[in-house]
Amino acid sequence: MTENTTASVSDENSGTIPVSCVPHGGSRGFATLMVHKHGEEIVLEAQVTGGCLIILDDDAAAALFDLLGTWLR
Repeated sequence: MTENTTASVSDENSGTIPVSCVPHGGSRGFATLMVHKHGEEIVLEAQVTGGCLIILDDDAAAALFDLLGTWLR
C-alpha cells in the first residue's frame, strides 16, 4: 500500500498511480500503474516488466469502484 499517493492525469483517457510491486520488490511507489480508457474497457498496466495487462469492462470497473468505495469509507 502506498501512503500519500496521488494519481496524475496525462490526458482525459489515461493516468498514472505510483504503486508497490511485491514480485519485483522496491520501495513504496517503486512501480507505476498506468490506467487507460480504451472505448468500453479500462486497462491497468503495471510498468515494471510490461508483462501483465488487466482489462476491465464496464461491469468489472463498476465492481472495483464499489469495492474500493466500501474499503475507503
